Amino acid sequence: MTTSASLRRPACWFVVLPDREQVAMPAGAHQMVRHRSGRPWIVGDWPAAAMVSVTAGRRQVALVGCAAVRPARLLGLLVAARDVHSLDLGREIAGDYHLIAEIDGQQRLQGTASGTRRIFTARVGADLLAADRADVLAGLCGAGLDRMALALALLDPSPPHPLDDLVPFTGVTAVAPQEYLCIDRDGRSRTARWWRAPAAVRSRAEGAAVLRTALAEAVAVRVAGGRTVSADLSGGLDSSAVCALAARGPADIVALTGLARDPGDDDPVWAARLAASLPNLTRETLPAADLPLVYDRIGEPGPATDRPFVGLVDRAKLLAGLDRLALYAPRLHLTGFGGDELVGGTPNHLPALLRRRPTLALRQLRGYRAQEGWPWAASLRMMRGRGYRDCLRDMSRVLNAARAGYPTPPVGRRTWPYVTALDWTSPPVVPGWLTADALELVARAFATAAEQALPLAETRAGHLDLFTLRAGAAVFRGFDQIADATGPPLAAPFYDERVVRAALAVRPELRASPWEYKPLLKEAMRPVVPAECLRRRTKADASTEEDQGLRANRGALVKLCDESPLAELGLIEVDLLRQACRAGAVPDHRAEALQPTIATDAWLRAQAASRQLTDREEPTW
Repeated sequence: MTTSASLRRPACWFVVLPDREQVAMPAGAHQMVRHRSGRPWIVGDWPAAAMVSVTAGRRQVALVGCAAVRPARLLGLLVAARDVHSLDLGREIAGDYHLIAEIDGQQRLQGTASGTRRIFTARVGADLLAADRADVLAGLCGAGLDRMALALALLDPSPPHPLDDLVPFTGVTAVAPQEYLCIDRDGRSRTARWWRAPAAVRSRAEGAAVLRTALAEAVAVRVAGGRTVSADLSGGLDSSAVCALAARGPADIVALTGLARDPGDDDPVWAARLAASLPNLTRETLPAADLPLVYDRIGEPGPATDRPFVGLVDRAKLLAGLDRLALYAPRLHLTGFGGDELVGGTPNHLPALLRRRPTLALRQLRGYRAQEGWPWAASLRMMRGRGYRDCLRDMSRVLNAARAGYPTPPVGRRTWPYVTALDWTSPPVVPGWLTADALELVARAFATAAEQALPLAETRAGHLDLFTLRAGAAVFRGFDQIADATGPPLAAPFYDERVVRAALAVRPELRASPWEYKPLLKEAMRPVVPAECLRRRTKADASTEEDQGLRANRGALVKLCDESPLAELGLIEVDLLRQACRAGAVPDHRAEALQPTIATDAWLRAQAASRQLTDREEPTW
């Protein structure tokens, strides 16, 4: 016997069910893998090509996503495993996929190390259910909204670890990317660590060769099926590398370039240079007049992401590009997501480098100071030993000062008393329209984290590498969920486990440099990307289009304030938000802090609309 929950489902999702007679069954599921008992095990909706599954006696495993493995190879790995704990397929199988396995009644559920694929859990009565989307589980268990998580979602660009991973539904929890969920025969569950970042010991030359091989393999997995595959070609190094590698495969590649409205943006020039070197590449260009701005159509209903996602303010831009590519009916869309996080590098490796190679550390510090205008005293102060909790305690103190009414509110990195680029992580912008209640929730969360949180790695650079990697993966995951409703699915080869491992194994001072842009990626792509395309030293600035979008959509944003669900939850002062929408850009970047607020507001509206719909499709098994 099954019971159904009514909630509109996304186009691609799954739920893992226990092997019991009476289990809450999600409505609208069209695909299923059974337990050995014949009861439903994995139910949901996914393209047939997105799952590889095999069974051997009391063992079964399913990979959901993009996995470079044939069933016979997967069967061999399954049979060879002692138990689910030894079924560590990340090093064996390239791609980006969920792992769902059962051996002798014990289960292992796992996402990806980067966080592009996640596992969430919730209890429905006595049953533990797991899924790849938090909102699907929330609908099954009737979860409410978590106000603390929503208050933290309003910070720009995000709160620090571990506050960035709180789920906005009560009773729904997220499994950390580096861990897998283990469910024993008796239904008890625990998490176990499966992934650690590699030691950063390789030289740039050695690491570039490994990175080139891993990235080429990751792209090849996507294009191996032939047919038509589309790809972003912005002109940046990341998308250029992916396009050049994709053009080597059997698929027909259609590259999309969106023309910015900023006349100083040189992205199209570099995109044209790469396209000219790939004669078998079909190119589509979206004129600036046809490219939506930030906030365009923000008030219209659209596909729901499973968590608040700042990229909702750019939804119209993404969908416009996919609409243009729909003429070619691509089965997949390649992106350069992850390149900035993996090979862009940050200067916070300098404090650790100072102890190993002081001359090089001071030389690089001078280079960054010349670029960013850091004061010497503040720079040297941040080079001293400092723990992660010290960083969080400073943020907590500034929050408490704002709550106490001090005249200097925590408006972001530009007013911070430290060189935050050298710290464990940068403080988020706290928007001025949060209510006292919202500030209390945020301050309480920060105070708890400051006393209990552990960093993601032992060093500042290692922690920030993983934090930015996961933040970027969350952005990709959100855009993929938006694209999910119209297709094609998005792919981010830079986030594949082997690519991540290859990049992070290079010493941080060799991945980042104040004198050269993305030196590791340039070295890796020399045999692949034309030399003239590797000479780029710039990155386009999106702030101009953000300002234009804010001005063009000011009326729509002000109208959204009238019936804001965030106000109903007591998290924002509507008059202050309305004033900020009318005021437009201000020099301390508080305008940027509008984006998480507007995106969270839109997310709440989508969730409300989703729960009002009744899905009348019932399982047919």
